[in-house]
Amino acid sequence: MVGSASGGLLVENDDPMPTVTVTPVADSVAEGQKLTWRVELSQPADTMIDSRFDILPVDGGTELSTTDVDKEWLSGLGLTAGPERPLSTDSPSLWLGLPAGVTSTEVSVPTITDTPAEPEESLRMRMSYMKGYEWLEGPHLTGKVTAPALTPWARVPRSPFPRSACPMASPCR
Repeated sequence: MVGSASGGLLVENDDPMPTVTVTPVADSVAEGQKLTWRVELSQPADTMIDSRFDILPVDGGTELSTTDVDKEWLSGLGLTAGPERPLSTDSPSLWLGLPAGVTSTEVSVPTITDTPAEPEESLRMRMSYMKGYEWLEGPHLTGKVTAPALTPWARVPRSPFPRSACPMASPCR
């Protein structure tokens, strides 16, 4: 064939990777609240930025367990609450994708209120994000969860009736 051509063009993405920062929104909460961090990019990216948050064993103290977090959230990680175990036992990761053009989002761990009295519990995560075809290690995050303060017994007002006016079996006292 005369006058035809074929070929291709490969264009590399040479735009600089935005700087990724993570700041706490709520990293110390009472049971029943969400531990939350804000993930921000220094500038909009022209492609999806994939990131993951690996849940790690805590350095000291009591680790948040599988029965301390929302069951649906835990199910999204492919885990079940029982038997109770430290959250890092199964090496779960939270996955987060920042779409092109988006510069911030939040990542949360929803906790639940449970009945046994517990000491403060902790969570530790390491963020990693994809640059090209390589995972880069990002910041480590920590969170604390405390049992809600016990409400003191409400003071029950006394009956307006004098004791002498109440029959013995009456709840006037």
